[in-house]
Amino acid sequence: MTPQRPLSFRASVVFGFGSFGANVVYSFLNGAIGLYLLRYPAVPPWAVGLLAQERSLAGALVQPIVGAMSDRTRSRWGRRRPYFVLGVALTAASLLYLAGFPPIGPMLLVLAVNAFFLNVAVDPYVALLADLVPIDQRGRVGAVLAVFNMLGQIAATLAALVLWDRSPELVFAIVAGALVLSFGITTVFIREPATPPRPTGPLRLDVGGYLRDLAGHRDLLVYIGAASLYWMGTGGVLPYLTRFGVSALGLSEGEAFQLLLPALAGTIVGAIPAGYIADRRGKKPVLAAGLFAYSLIALAASQVATLPQALAAMGVIGLANGVWTTLAVPLLVDLVPAERAAEMTGLGSAVWSLSQPVGALVAGVLIASLDSYRVSFVGAAVFIFLSFALLLLVRAPRPPSR
Repeated sequence: MTPQRPLSFRASVVFGFGSFGANVVYSFLNGAIGLYLLRYPAVPPWAVGLLAQERSLAGALVQPIVGAMSDRTRSRWGRRRPYFVLGVALTAASLLYLAGFPPIGPMLLVLAVNAFFLNVAVDPYVALLADLVPIDQRGRVGAVLAVFNMLGQIAATLAALVLWDRSPELVFAIVAGALVLSFGITTVFIREPATPPRPTGPLRLDVGGYLRDLAGHRDLLVYIGAASLYWMGTGGVLPYLTRFGVSALGLSEGEAFQLLLPALAGTIVGAIPAGYIADRRGKKPVLAAGLFAYSLIALAASQVATLPQALAAMGVIGLANGVWTTLAVPLLVDLVPAERAAEMTGLGSAVWSLSQPVGALVAGVLIASLDSYRVSFVGAAVFIFLSFALLLLVRAPRPPSR
């Protein structure tokens, strides 16, 4: 059941605050945990990539179940809000615990599941795009979410850039507070549909039947595969980017965070036109162009030798990343059945939760073998080009004729 009325700009902004909060945390995990783990020298470099990214191996098998539960939830607060509250509370508590630099055993356990805690909220949040937004408006709303996404990442990066060298504990607290406040705005003020489409059957454990059903969603599976390759590529760069700044460019730990800023600013600049063009020309061709450009730029970025060169390269990468950030989720939502939106987006997140650590692990092994952080950019270029090639096989819905 597709909503007949477009989402207002005000409602889009309220919706976007959740994206802001989630990406404050994601950016912090991607950029800061690699440095955080320097305080734990027993953690080997290959494990840093598995821990310092926004996807959780621990949650990969559970995320589709959480999504399916959300699709079937009936409560006075709606079917998405209860998961917002639970996921945000668990994430904030784990961040505050990590801020105390606990012993290595408990630290590794909490860090390993922290990203999954947030996905308890984020997967149902993504499903709201299917609940609330007509198909021919999802590119524009995706642009609004992308802007909030980048603002969240910029906020986390600036907090780390200014405060990390003096007080990492304070940065953890700021990130946790920003998550609670911003996701709280969406939770309180967004209105879920009164009669959303729902799955007809109960939630059952039938692995064979589930796999047979998935086989009927050919384009969804191909798209999830294409997106998985993208996450393998970025998963091999993001956890090591600040270490690249320290090792290859001679920056301090705090200064290394500035490498993220031009990429984030470029993403905002690229996001808005990507959303509007996609609503008129189709999401797939715009997304494919962005991925192709991204792969070429990542290859060039592997050769930067100075800080100005690195900042320029990261800014151009940001422009291409703006296309992905705007359109990746809207295209996924276009391909899923409306009544199973959270389940299918949870499935996508679960696959990507496996893919990003794989990319990080591959990059970590190559970095250790070649003693160079530059190789992570080369790996990203290869994986993202393969993502572009696989995306070409997806039969995506076209926007309605105007």
